[in-house]
Amino acid sequence: MRIIPIIVFVTDIRRTTMGNRIRSGLIRGLQSSRQPLALAITITLAASPAWAEEQEELQTIEVSAEQSDDAYGSDDFGYVGQRSMTATKTDTPVSETPRSVSIVTREQMDDRAAVSISDALRYTPGIQAGFYGEDNKQDWFIVRGFKQANNGLYRDGTRTYSNGFYSWQIDPFLLERVEILRGPSSVLYGQTPPGGVINVISKRPQDYSFGSIGVAYGSYDRKQVSVDAGTPLGNGHAVRVVALARENGTQVDDVEQERVLFAPSLKLNLGDATDLTLLASYQEDNSDPYLQFHLAEGTLNPSSTGNGFIDEDVAVGNTDYERFDRTQVTFGYQLDHAFNEQTSFQQNVRYGRIDIDLRQMYALAYADDFGTPTNRTEVVRYISTEDGHADSVNADNRLMHKWEFNGMEHTLLAGADYQLLKIDGKDYAADPIVGDGPGSPNTLNVYNPEYANASDIVLLDSTTFMPLTEADLQRRTTDSYQVGFYLQDQVKIQDHLVATLGVRHDRVDSEFENKATGAKQDVDGDEWTANAGLAWLFDNGVTAYTSYSQFFQPVLQLDANNEPAESEQGDQIEVGLKVQPDGFDGYVNVAAFKIKHENLSSGTGGTPAFQQIGEVESEGVELEAVANITPAWSLVANATYVDPQIVSDARGDSVEGNQPNQIAKELYSAWTKYQFLNGPLKGFSVGAGGRYVGSTYGDDLESDNMRVPSYTVWDATVGYQWDDFKFQVAAKNVFDKEYVATCNYWCWYGDSPNVVGSVTYAW
Repeated sequence: MRIIPIIVFVTDIRRTTMGNRIRSGLIRGLQSSRQPLALAITITLAASPAWAEEQEELQTIEVSAEQSDDAYGSDDFGYVGQRSMTATKTDTPVSETPRSVSIVTREQMDDRAAVSISDALRYTPGIQAGFYGEDNKQDWFIVRGFKQANNGLYRDGTRTYSNGFYSWQIDPFLLERVEILRGPSSVLYGQTPPGGVINVISKRPQDYSFGSIGVAYGSYDRKQVSVDAGTPLGNGHAVRVVALARENGTQVDDVEQERVLFAPSLKLNLGDATDLTLLASYQEDNSDPYLQFHLAEGTLNPSSTGNGFIDEDVAVGNTDYERFDRTQVTFGYQLDHAFNEQTSFQQNVRYGRIDIDLRQMYALAYADDFGTPTNRTEVVRYISTEDGHADSVNADNRLMHKWEFNGMEHTLLAGADYQLLKIDGKDYAADPIVGDGPGSPNTLNVYNPEYANASDIVLLDSTTFMPLTEADLQRRTTDSYQVGFYLQDQVKIQDHLVATLGVRHDRVDSEFENKATGAKQDVDGDEWTANAGLAWLFDNGVTAYTSYSQFFQPVLQLDANNEPAESEQGDQIEVGLKVQPDGFDGYVNVAAFKIKHENLSSGTGGTPAFQQIGEVESEGVELEAVANITPAWSLVANATYVDPQIVSDARGDSVEGNQPNQIAKELYSAWTKYQFLNGPLKGFSVGAGGRYVGSTYGDDLESDNMRVPSYTVWDATVGYQWDDFKFQVAAKNVFDKEYVATCNYWCWYGDSPNVVGSVTYAW
């Protein structure tokens, strides 16, 4: 709880913004304000840049309001989030957490018209987000120098269990906020990557009525309609419904995308001390695969035979033959029960199912590399396929007890969680070659593409070059579970020293079976992890801290002796400062860290070639500033320097000491928005930002011909609030920067300019 003196202009409060708490929340606050302090709080919130009300100035009052920020984001205003459950699984102010935590609020996502989680994180320190562009199959992240794709992605505190093509992609319209805990986090979350945990918070019912309806149109014939509405039902119950339908083209010719989603939620008051929130969602994607695998020659480097560069709108595959259909369904709940003022219990449970039907082509090499001269214009294509489903169950049970003793405030957390994943899918033994007939690859001229009829495409065995049929598909199953028990104590001593200590034990078991060949593989193991942190809270709003944390990730292979391989594991040491002065609605964070990642594997499992001698270290510094500088002006600015290094590797001196592929050492970003609250421009808002990503390599050899240049991309937004309507135009890559975003043998173009205009009506 912070006391913030604010100059408030008391005005006609009939107007509010298009945020999800909108006018009804403000009116509800005024109607229920029976005390002067409560009235002051309500008026203070009305002056937030999230409200932008039409008003006539009456008088100026100086008030001191208690700013209380809900740990689930329902009370977020502007760009600043104050509390988070992600770092400690307790409702703890971020300023008292001895770890690096960032929060992307709903308003930030709205202002930038974020279309994915990776898009929402582009202005977050330590994160290289969306480096493959806006892939419609999954989100991609590099956090503190480590790739993690959908590993480490959590929803409402429980894991979204992804594996290969069975990866969740959660639309940001479903979310209240996105939280990022950087660095190893296995004590609270079990198997996680070294970079950290990305936890998305679902929209939930509120105790007041609100609603919004929006329509949008944009680049590549993007069309979208959305609804977000909720109301109390009396006696502490409430309901909310979120829905969206969207279809659009992309910068790649003839690659289309469609998505519909529906997410109802219901809050039930089961007594003075018990709340149950039911959360469900349905999301369906009927699209073409968007991620285009281009060869480095023709994208990163010009053609060696004078053909120039491949256009960024060229589709490597065949959109008449390819497809990407996915359905995501979740059912879950959060149960909160307070035994008394000191002891409480919380349980999060979620069942999820993904159904996938995928056919995606990619270029393996030029036909010339296979001995067929084409002046290096024709590429030989392979195809990835998958048809199946994945079921997952996640449950997290937490018992929290608070007590004080000799000036020490303890928050003890004891928890047990369970994660289950079952996959049943069909695929070929190896990716087939795209062909015209037996022994005849169907090549594509990527400089002047002409596409075959879908009915003429034949899939060829990559060894025999003979046609494959449905009978050649192999059914494979995966059964994996994790059971973990953890204990954590947070101690606050004399309101200045905060100490955190945690320990966890996990049991992990995974079984893989090829139903066609009868081959089975069973990998299991036990892991202990620990963390510790110290923070000193100065009276002037400065927090100095240090922390140590560990992580592990199972290696789902057998070693040369057919024994389970050791888990990848490692640790992090971090020191930092958090500056949050009294009277300032914002913060500045500085963190320095060093992460060690051991037991990286190479070679084929179960053979003498399999080795676990890989080790990567990453050390760096991050700077983050987030502030609602005035009621009209908000700012986000970040700078990251990371120095990742391959310490040991089976390839030896050729890569040891090098920068790992795709990892940028430097990341800078800044975004600001100004909203006119008075004068002739009252109701208008403008925002702009830039993102810089340093140079990377497309291999671990630091080859000159695989060096990807750095790039800077600029974004902007303009909006206007009129009565109950909000008009907005948001643009990405406004200066039409053409660039290669990343390479890893293949290369991927960055996103072209994309403009989305929207109109939203709120009540």
